[in-house]
Amino acid sequence: AAGDARIWQPVIAVLPDGMRGIALTLTYFGNAPWPDDGGNFGTAIHAEDILAAAHAADGPVHLVSWSYGVHPSIAAVLDQPNLFASSLFFEGALPHYFKRKSERAAYFQSWQELFNPVIKAIEAGGGEAGIEALLGKAVRYMTPERIAIYRENAAMMPLLFGNGQDPAPIGPDELATITVPCCVALGADTHPTFAMPTRALAEAIPAAKLVEVVKAHHFMPEFEPARFAQMVAEWVQEVSSNT
Repeated sequence: AAGDARIWQPVIAVLPDGMRGIALTLTYFGNAPWPDDGGNFGTAIHAEDILAAAHAADGPVHLVSWSYGVHPSIAAVLDQPNLFASSLFFEGALPHYFKRKSERAAYFQSWQELFNPVIKAIEAGGGEAGIEALLGKAVRYMTPERIAIYRENAAMMPLLFGNGQDPAPIGPDELATITVPCCVALGADTHPTFAMPTRALAEAIPAAKLVEVVKAHHFMPEFEPARFAQMVAEWVQEVSSNT
């Protein structure tokens, strides 16, 4: 998602007693100065952000990621699996996870329908216009404070939609080597652009648990933080009971 650590605070606030959440702001996200011109935006630097946080934690962590954050989270899990007790991936949206060309074709058509207006907005009005196009009608249901968080991430929108590095080539062959317990989740009402790669991801990771949340969509962490926190807690408890 086009946000930073603040996006996760409502979810963290309602986690069960004894469960501590730490949210990350990946490099180039948020309102902090960039370390460079943005040319390093991509999977590698964001996986490094995740690995650094995991190293700093006390013991293996349960990693939770959403949307854009899913791919660098996968890269981190592949690179240093010993740092992670489990991983929950919510609605990543890349074509890398598909095994069949027909799925890729359907995905790209869906992606273009969803995101071409965002790209055109960025081309016409920069990151600020891109954020408005990305949020769309959702702003009607968001508080000014929450909208402001997304708007403060506007500068990285051109990086997110084409000016950054290509996503790391992590496909079914690489995903098949994952040994960390994984939950792959999606909302039952989500857009096909998210549903299709999420299901492909679950299929590619050995023993991954696929969770489909009824009456939920891509912005579930934003609009239903309590229900999202419950899903996270149930997954963590399940993993903990099996170890």
